[in-house]
Amino acid sequence: MGRQIDPGRTTVKTNPGKPGRPALEITKRDLRQIEQFAGIGMTRIEIAHLIGITARQLYRWQENPEVLAAIERGRARSLSVVGKKLFQKAKGGDITAIIWFEKTRGRRSERIQVVNEDEAATIQRQLASMTTEQLERVANGESPINVLGIQS
Repeated sequence: MGRQIDPGRTTVKTNPGKPGRPALEITKRDLRQIEQFAGIGMTRIEIAHLIGITARQLYRWQENPEVLAAIERGRARSLSVVGKKLFQKAKGGDITAIIWFEKTRGRRSERIQVVNEDEAATIQRQLASMTTEQLERVANGESPINVLGIQS
């Protein structure tokens, strides 16, 4: 048997005269809670349980632009608050914050790329031919291909 509808919720009969359960009305309170819970990183299933609906109902509600906007707005607001704090710590010289910022916001990575010996020799030749200014640009994250103006 399906989950019982909260008796305090308002329902709307979308197809009068047809059988089926009436749809739940999305309230301003629901939208505020969805935004708040999405902002603290809760999953859609957790959000649904907390506002008293099924996960399936919340997935249906996401077709409503207001609900989708509430989810996106909640996540964006939280990311901006946390991002601002992270940036302030990095700007203040916190090494851990700087590293985290570089990896998440700066899109830098510690991935090791395996190259064969021919590619390694080519890279060494290219590095040897670069000026000090070009080497600085590469050290600051610019692609060697862009620095050297190589067409692919």
